[in-house]
Amino acid sequence: MNAEPLRRMGRPDQQASEDLVRRIVETAARLFIEQGYAATSIEQVAAGAGSGKQTIYRRFTSKEGLFTEVINQRGRRLLEIAESARTTHAEPIKALEECCRMLLDFVLQPDMISLHRVLVAEIMRFPSLGEYVLNNCLGPFKNHLNALLEAAVEAGQIHSDDLTLTHDLMTGLITGGPVQQALLGRQLFATPAERETYFNAAWALFLRGAR
Repeated sequence: MNAEPLRRMGRPDQQASEDLVRRIVETAARLFIEQGYAATSIEQVAAGAGSGKQTIYRRFTSKEGLFTEVINQRGRRLLEIAESARTTHAEPIKALEECCRMLLDFVLQPDMISLHRVLVAEIMRFPSLGEYVLNNCLGPFKNHLNALLEAAVEAGQIHSDDLTLTHDLMTGLITGGPVQQALLGRQLFATPAERETYFNAAWALFLRGAR
């Protein structure tokens, strides 16, 4: 009788490793939102994710590195949203409009507002974190919006002498007020229809100034 082959014991396969990382990041995001950055420990994340502390440190180096990955994950999701808007609409101005509408929806999600509060609270202790978020997490999305703005300018759909300034004014007009109100605990829009009404008014105002 042939002996049953021994099962090879070794590192988990790639899918298991990816699942573990996802679980760690999701657990960390939940704890950061519920408790804040300072009150959340790597031990708590490890317990919640069913992993060891050293497993987390091997992948993220530090708690700051883990928090950065939580923000990175949101940045990647935002970029996916922007890319979907670009592929859906052939006209640059329509793609830009849809992208900005999705941006407003995205930044007002409860978990995004909660993470925004945590980030603002930690900026003074970790000044480099804010710079990293702006350049590495939000940078690709900003570049995507700038590409759409440039395409709209080239198509004669809007006018801009300074794409960076136009980008900042556009996103500030659309998201600035609502995000500020949400950070202060106020619910500006009771329904999606109210949010859509606000967006349409803000977008129309932007177009009047950019044409």
